[in-house]
Amino acid sequence: MKRPLASTGRSLDFNRAENRSPVPLPAAAGKTVLLVAGESEFSAGLREILEKNGFQVLVLESAEDALARATARQPFLIFLDAAQLEPTHAETQRTLEELKSSPYTHAIPLIVISAATVGEEPQLRAFRQGADDFLARPESADLFQARVRAVTRRYLPPEDLADELTADNLVLDLRSRKVTVGGAPVALTRKEFDLLNTLLRKRGIVVYTTHLYHTVWGYGDSAPVDSHTVKVHVSSLRSKLGPELGRKIVNLPGLGYRFDN
Repeated sequence: MKRPLASTGRSLDFNRAENRSPVPLPAAAGKTVLLVAGESEFSAGLREILEKNGFQVLVLESAEDALARATARQPFLIFLDAAQLEPTHAETQRTLEELKSSPYTHAIPLIVISAATVGEEPQLRAFRQGADDFLARPESADLFQARVRAVTRRYLPPEDLADELTADNLVLDLRSRKVTVGGAPVALTRKEFDLLNTLLRKRGIVVYTTHLYHTVWGYGDSAPVDSHTVKVHVSSLRSKLGPELGRKIVNLPGLGYRFDN
């Protein structure tokens, strides 16, 4: 049975920052952030900050499904409520360890958040348990918003900040949504363009079929993954890019695809 996450500490007055909303991070658009936190003013405010920065936020009230959801959606970041890492919450501690040991999720940055000001020991405990970062509650919503923005920007790799991606004689321009090979335009469908964009930004890394289906196709976590649909679109994309570039999109049976360097 799922157990809602406990509320932590006193809440922030997020309304104080309403008139100073940040300009969304361009590279955050379309990226999913997994927020493992219970229903509270604090978690609602954190979700609002993340959405104002351009992220899509998936909220879990329990850590029970965190591993399955993270595996399926491959979020850009995972935020976890610090209250669930207390010694009495052994289940959530196991979930954190599983997230950082699973081959599907170990590379996803996991940030522990605290709605209360905490000392050194809780932060050290979170790092020992596998956290990549710890975001402690400051005294104002403005400062907390700035810290969230700094943390999310810190984990954006250089290629995620680029509006133009290249591979050999292939150029993908995100602003104009055009693709050229050797200077000649290549007509791609919207799905093929988004598929190529995703693979290029994860170049050299396995992109799981579940991630492609839930992001490029936009289906929710509960939808069964149609691997055949992904396969057909990858095949069409390879054909349009030509044999030399098409061979760079490698199929890893049972896992997904990788665009080789």
